[in-house]
Amino acid sequence: MSDNGVSRLRLLISERYDALRAQVARRLGSSSEMAGDALHDAYLRLSGRDDLDLVQFPQTYLVNTAVHVAIDRMRADSRLVSEEEVEALFGPVDESADPGRQAEGRSRLAALVRIMDELPPRQRALLVETRVHGRTRTELAKCWGISAAMVGREVLEAHRYCMKALKARDRDDDLP
Repeated sequence: MSDNGVSRLRLLISERYDALRAQVARRLGSSSEMAGDALHDAYLRLSGRDDLDLVQFPQTYLVNTAVHVAIDRMRADSRLVSEEEVEALFGPVDESADPGRQAEGRSRLAALVRIMDELPPRQRALLVETRVHGRTRTELAKCWGISAAMVGREVLEAHRYCMKALKARDRDDDLP
């Protein structure tokens, strides 16, 4: 890796960070928190490259890379858990269900609580705060000292884990 290319990149980020973050946010049409995360990830990705000396317009290259990183992350996040799956986890209880279905619902809820106990503490807390208490990503980001995008990733990862574990439980229950 060329020290000159990485040095130029480091200098660019340190001197123009706020302007770069604003530029990425404008291109994404999103918050500066997501843009900041994408800019950081882009820097990490680019600092490992050997050909940075060949880049003629490093600012444009960095901004484009950050935008692509953010788009990749949004695509990955959208594939983690669908809204229907979230509703299946935290949807309302059907009080008119027969006693057998009510017992199954209680059993499923107890299983979900056990599964949630397996989550890392931060993921479990963020999941409960967003889905049970209705706190926003921004509130939780300030409380935990992380970005709102990180809150979203943690909650999505927790949902994905819970859904996978519940599906495995349901498959095991179907076995003779």
